[in-house]
Amino acid sequence: MGRTCRGICQMHKAKPVPNRIRYEIGHKRCTFCGLFLSVEDTRCICCKAVLRTKARGKKDR
Repeated sequence: MGRTCRGICQMHKAKPVPNRIRYEIGHKRCTFCGLFLSVEDTRCICCKAVLRTKARGKKDR
């Protein structure tokens, strides 16, 4: 069974902040939905994908 974005994640979308501090203040990114979320869970509430909690680039780590 494949993942599908059902649009529930739009309600939990994080407020806009500078990209550098997103992970420091607790935002998590769903790579499938393409959004930063402000939730405590480790999985996306919409598609159940694992949320990314660290930056991928060397500069931002």
